[in-house]
Amino acid sequence: MQNSCVLGINVGESFAEYSLLTGANPLAQKRVYLARESIKQTLLSFLSENAASKPEKAFVSLKIPKKLLDHNLSGAVAHITTEGFEHWLELTGSHRELTQKDLIFSVRERVLANGTLEIPLTPADVEAIAAKILLMDCKRVCLHFLHAQANPTNLNAAVEILSSQGLEVFLPKADAANTEVERWNKNALNATISSVFADRKNEILGALSETLTEENVYFLNSQGHAGAAKEAQALDGYFSSLTALGKVYGEPHKADVLHLGFEAFTLISPDGESTRWDSDWGPVAMSHLRTHTLGIQPTLGLSLNIFGHFDFATSQDGWEPGPMFLGRGQKLGLLDMWAENAKLTALPGLSDRFSAQGIQRAKNSLFALAKNSRVRNTDLGQLTKELQSLTLQRLALESILHRRSKKMRVTGPLASVFANAFKKDAATTIEPLDFTESTATALCGVRSLQGQL
Repeated sequence: MQNSCVLGINVGESFAEYSLLTGANPLAQKRVYLARESIKQTLLSFLSENAASKPEKAFVSLKIPKKLLDHNLSGAVAHITTEGFEHWLELTGSHRELTQKDLIFSVRERVLANGTLEIPLTPADVEAIAAKILLMDCKRVCLHFLHAQANPTNLNAAVEILSSQGLEVFLPKADAANTEVERWNKNALNATISSVFADRKNEILGALSETLTEENVYFLNSQGHAGAAKEAQALDGYFSSLTALGKVYGEPHKADVLHLGFEAFTLISPDGESTRWDSDWGPVAMSHLRTHTLGIQPTLGLSLNIFGHFDFATSQDGWEPGPMFLGRGQKLGLLDMWAENAKLTALPGLSDRFSAQGIQRAKNSLFALAKNSRVRNTDLGQLTKELQSLTLQRLALESILHRRSKKMRVTGPLASVFANAFKKDAATTIEPLDFTESTATALCGVRSLQGQL
């Protein structure tokens, strides 16, 4: 399989990448902007254009957009917990609810930490809750029983009752490395996005159906292992592309990897692992290579702070509608400072998206901010250079402070655009390849099947 043709697919929040490889050598590659194009149609087109290079296997890293980790978009899920723990979702430090409050139930049952069954489950209690859930037109249920990992007797009884009523039951994965809350949070998110994940998965499998059998399509999890996709564990691949980048581009060189992607700037440390993800919904059980999301991000907004000076926002605006240079964005952003940079305008996936009108609107917005600021020099050319310089300084400083290895390799489509940030750092290497996420996905998947991870 090492010299056969394989297909790497990386689906992110706003972009998708496809790479056909022979060994580690790219035969054809493509990036698409998902706000305007569908995964299925672009993947079919890519395979048709390269019909002479038929892959034997496909490896997929699939990240569900954060905006879809919301029960209002993905459909509500019922939660049944041990009595006294029905408010656990509100106690995890999360500011975002994962379900409707009228779909949270509790039952009287109790297992002690040592596995002793203290209070057996009463089947009639679960049957009554199941009837209420069905009346509310809900089909998915999360079961969170305290210490069920030590003794699943009550849990198994509840699963049998709920399943017999036609409900889809989601259970926390048994894992001694994580706390009850971390495992429950992951289970809740898995249930929330299971239908969205199934749609994305089926879209990919549908595009590949005439090229590969489903058995030859592998999905990477956040540990880099390749296998079949499971809706009940939909969140498992959230860090898959980042782990693949660390294992493919960092591990062999004993170096950290700074990935400068369109969607995020992330530092990956292949010599360390994390067992949890500190998400917007609280701590989540998730084994993956250690990562650090930089404070500088590609779609951060630019505005004036309370002192009248230019500053970056603390959260990303994303690619929908995206930077102003695309013609649809309404807020000035970091990448708008590079809107006329030849390296940025030549990047696949963006090169045909630039809008002259959008670029002019970005300049007008920058000029308006400058007039209202305490900046003395309002020359747009000079101001743009100063903001670019500030960006590069912060990017270099933060990546150097947080890297765990002496060496660092910089990858991603924006690596060439921001390369000047690292020109004085002898320990940093700029990786000249584009399409590194889809390439790393394929190469990591091959290694996984060969047992080399």
